[in-house]
Amino acid sequence: MTRLILGTRGSKLALTQSEMMAAALRAAHPGLTVELQIISTKGDRILDVALSAVGDKGLFVKELEQALLDHEVDFCVHSCKDLPSDVPDGLTLAAFPPRADSRDTLVVSAALAAGDYTQLSILSLPTDTVVGTSSLRRASQIRAVRPDLTLRDVRGNVDTRLRKLAEGQYDALVLASAGLDRLSFTDASIDGPRPFTAVDAHFVSLPIPADQMLPSVAQGILAIECRADDAVTLALLAALDHAPSRAAALAERAFLGRLEGGCQVPIAAAATLDGNTLRLRGLVGSLDGTTLIRGDLTGDLADPAAIGTALAEDLLARGAAEILAEIAVQAGK
Repeated sequence: MTRLILGTRGSKLALTQSEMMAAALRAAHPGLTVELQIISTKGDRILDVALSAVGDKGLFVKELEQALLDHEVDFCVHSCKDLPSDVPDGLTLAAFPPRADSRDTLVVSAALAAGDYTQLSILSLPTDTVVGTSSLRRASQIRAVRPDLTLRDVRGNVDTRLRKLAEGQYDALVLASAGLDRLSFTDASIDGPRPFTAVDAHFVSLPIPADQMLPSVAQGILAIECRADDAVTLALLAALDHAPSRAAALAERAFLGRLEGGCQVPIAAAATLDGNTLRLRGLVGSLDGTTLIRGDLTGDLADPAAIGTALAEDLLARGAAEILAEIAVQAGK
């Protein structure tokens, strides 16, 4: 009987996602044993500093990847948006399961929504509303349309952030829709506002259209990583791979890789597929939101990475290079 050890972070969301993949593997390969091993990452341990201020790529994956290289675990399940654009030598991204909702979502208390969910959005929030987000990408896009809102960093897992919202430390949060859906807080089948209860409080999640806030690269996609020379594990993980999600991930990650971006740069991308055609939308923004360079490119699904690279080149030529250079100077690089 084959036994695999799955390395995972210990957050509720990470464990939920890892359990989902373990169950899918067991279903695909009857008799297979999959055991979870929790590994703490730097991003899990540093909770009192904004991610952008830590200045380190791979905050949530380095320790997991080292465990793979040290043969302590056989594979890892990551939120793909947490992965740097370069995969370490000796490792490979073996599978990309079906993508969940890629959109960001505005989360407010049910009391603030006052029952009229349909009228509530980033655009309708009152002036000086305190919005919690740890993402420079989200902050840049919010500042572009609502410079009158007050943005504050928020760290911690989903439960911790929701608890801070319930306590009144923030008036609203911007989170990933996929996380709330996978934790079963919200119902992904609802096309519109999604009331839910968590941490003994009532909230409303309002998914933000991509044309209003472009999501993070590979948001909503899980990436399953293993050793490149582990033929047995690679063969088993192949059952979890979803070709459309793989194509989207490769296009968006190639876009990010050409821009050499990380959590310190407001970069966004979203790929959609229609038959053999892939459409990729991308964005590079200034930290203050005064400049957003947007692009949109459609190409053949056969080479998604080429589409991502070409769109990045287009944005660089239209002003993104200057934005990235300025941010690098501010970061002291």
